[in-house]
Amino acid sequence: MLKQTTMDITQHVIGKLNENGDFQLFYDNECVGQFVRESNTFKLKHGYEQQNGRILKSVTVTENPNMKYVDCDTEDGWC
Repeated sequence: MLKQTTMDITQHVIGKLNENGDFQLFYDNECVGQFVRESNTFKLKHGYEQQNGRILKSVTVTENPNMKYVDCDTEDGWC
């Protein structure tokens, strides 16, 4: 079963100063948003959010990944 959750990526985000004096934020070599110094706010792309000074990424994970699907056809003896 798939489940939507958030993952804390704060320790893996790198900030690079751009020409406007704002910090562009990168995660895994992808620009995920920016920190705007003038307003002291984050502008993050869809799928990312800021909460309590942490940067979170929305991910889809498998719940109970060790579950096996078994479908037995008892009439024909297949399992």
